[in-house]
This record gives sequence, C-alpha cells and structure tokens, in this order.
Amino acid sequence: MFKRLALAALVIAAASCKDITAADHARVYVTLTPKIGSAACVIADPEPAAVKANQGISFVNRSSIQVTLVLKQDNLPLVAVAPSDTSNAVKFSEPGIYQYYSQGCGSAITELHTLSITIN
Repeated sequence: MFKRLALAALVIAAASCKDITAADHARVYVTLTPKIGSAACVIADPEPAAVKANQGISFVNRSSIQVTLVLKQDNLPLVAVAPSDTSNAVKFSEPGIYQYYSQGCGSAITELHTLSITIN
C-alpha cells in the first residue's frame, strides 16, 4: 500500500503541461454543474473521471459563466469552457492521477476534482 501511495505522489509531482496536448475527439465527457450559490464552483461528474493515456477527455459546462479548469500540479489552465458549451478534447500522455479545480472557485481541498489516466 505504501509503495502505491509513494508512486502516486511521484506521478502527481512529475506531471507537467507538456504531457497534455489536443486530442482529435473525446472518449470521456466530464459534466461540470454549478454548486448551489456559486456558478464558479462546480460539481464534476463523473468524479473521479478515468480515461486511458492518449485518449481524449472533454468538459461540458452546465454553468451560466465561463469555467476555466486549472491543473493543481502546475497551477496552469487546462481548458476554458464557455457557458452551455463543451471544451475541445485534451489528452494526457502520462498515466497518473491529476487534480484540477475551477479557477473562479479556488484550489481548496473541497474544490479539487480528479482525473485518473490509466495505461489500459
């Protein structure tokens, strides 16, 4: 168990934006629904989302405002999604656990969402 946690921490720490590129299409769609009382804070479904490495993932914004998703590791934007729109697909080349948050809501532990990128 400890080895798995250490490996997961290493993968999270090693991820960078160069591992993320545009994809031709999405295999997985994550729906972003606003939390009650805040259009900027979202509930992600599925949570966590899982996709294979080098396969596309897109985000569907059900909020009334643009939502910019930021990767926690680098604090760099992943995608921006207009209200009632779907983002372009992105793909991760490296397997691992990636955490992201809505820029307008912040990166508090209760606002983090998870992407699991698998080998197969």
